[in-house]
Amino acid sequence: MKSISRIGCVFFLFTIAAFIAISCNEPPKSTKKVNHIILIGLDAFGTRGFQKASTPYMNNMTENGAMAPFSRCLLPTNSSPNWTAMLTGVGPLQHGVYDNDWERDKIKWPPVLTTKEAVYPSLINWVKEQIPSSKVHFFYEWEGLARLFDLSEVDKIYHGKKGDIVFEKAVDAFFEEKPDFLFLNIDEIDHHGHHDGHDSKAYFNAITHYDSLIGNFTQRLEEEGLLNETLIMITGDHGGINKGHGGTTLNELEIPIILYGAGVKKGLIIDKPCYIYDVPVTLAYALGITPPLAGIGRPILEAFDTNSISAPYVPMPLVSPVSGLFPQSPLSVEINVDDAEAEIFYSLDGSIPSKESGIPYDKPIQILKNSIVTAVTYKNGAYSRAEVNHYRIGNGKDGKISWEYFEGNFTKIPDFTRLKVLKSGKSKELSLTHIPHRPDHFAIRFKCTLDLPVSGTYRFYTQSDDGSKILIDNKVLVDNDGSHSSTSKSNPIELQKGLHSMEVWYFEDNAGEELEIYIEGPNISKQIITDEFIQ
Repeated sequence: MKSISRIGCVFFLFTIAAFIAISCNEPPKSTKKVNHIILIGLDAFGTRGFQKASTPYMNNMTENGAMAPFSRCLLPTNSSPNWTAMLTGVGPLQHGVYDNDWERDKIKWPPVLTTKEAVYPSLINWVKEQIPSSKVHFFYEWEGLARLFDLSEVDKIYHGKKGDIVFEKAVDAFFEEKPDFLFLNIDEIDHHGHHDGHDSKAYFNAITHYDSLIGNFTQRLEEEGLLNETLIMITGDHGGINKGHGGTTLNELEIPIILYGAGVKKGLIIDKPCYIYDVPVTLAYALGITPPLAGIGRPILEAFDTNSISAPYVPMPLVSPVSGLFPQSPLSVEINVDDAEAEIFYSLDGSIPSKESGIPYDKPIQILKNSIVTAVTYKNGAYSRAEVNHYRIGNGKDGKISWEYFEGNFTKIPDFTRLKVLKSGKSKELSLTHIPHRPDHFAIRFKCTLDLPVSGTYRFYTQSDDGSKILIDNKVLVDNDGSHSSTSKSNPIELQKGLHSMEVWYFEDNAGEELEIYIEGPNISKQIITDEFIQ
């Protein structure tokens, strides 16, 4: 046992040494490539949103610049840790900002490096220290942003409550003073994600709106002869799912990083792993300054290398309307893609379509019954990620699922027997869509009888924000309880053909709401439970 312990100790020390060597490896030295760097951070600008929204100006920037379309932000996928990473080049373990509850007087661990204001030094501080004559501008919409950084040496700071005004003032100030570094934060897109949903028309329209403002900005840079000495980067702090974020889905984790302007290779799609903490390190590289050795971000050097090989990329399709329960058929479903040269293929049976197996899309699809529409786009031998929408048709029939509604300040599923039922009724599925409720602090108990077509192994899924449980035959099968962002859990169970009692318990704490219950089984592809499975 003693020899094993020594080997384990040696391995542990070797691992630590290797980690230190990697983590503290000096970043690449760079000569100054540009005179100005502009970082535009769009809150909740996820990869999914960018692909599906109409963004002609950012598309042009990608065609004449570089993009890492599937970059990742950090966990937790909420604003404070990720905005901090976007400007510091490190994660929560280094910068100390653990979630949105972080405040300067509520730290859980100190940053590994600090400025005089006891926060981790950001790109702002690097620029001011290494280029003493530099000018830095900081324009922001989200009021919680300034607390994350040491802004004591920033030359111009502006906080506005409307994104359009913040953007306009930032552009005007840039052309007036021509700072070395402009940071511009827009929060409005995130607002629409929470209020309307991250697959809503309002959310996509907000992205399209700021795309036009970005286009006007870059056009003015070109007209005034500044584009050939300026590097522009556009990214987001996180994505979103339904009306929330903070979870672990790719919809929340993935963000695009777009680079455009001086020294950037044209038409480059970068497929190497890129992260939000690579953003400030890449901008520092272009400006010829060096980040602290404690950093973990790496410059995206491929963007400046004329020999870099582009990866294939096709934006995913936009299917509208999005998944849901619709009262009557026919339902007309349209599919579009933000690329005039891409083809669209779809299926109606839950399978992933291809050019060979899919149905070519040429006109709106008429949905007459419960259907799973799966769509992809295709261009130059490459496919997009699949977009899946579950459509349920009510056709005017009464629901078979009983529900009871409660209110209270819950942080876990309550004991319903101790609560007063405030409302009750019948629904056609186990969801919140057609149940009247207040925005936060409520709970619902659903009851129904499953009617299964055959015996076999079934799997039940709950996707919820906040907590939920699925009970089959009076026993908890799936436990997704607790106050949390959108989270999916599932479990299998052997069930006999015929009738089984089912209950779904749900509660909403605050900030986002979601409940989707799925079934998968013998000859049944994963789909939302509707009256089709209920007696």
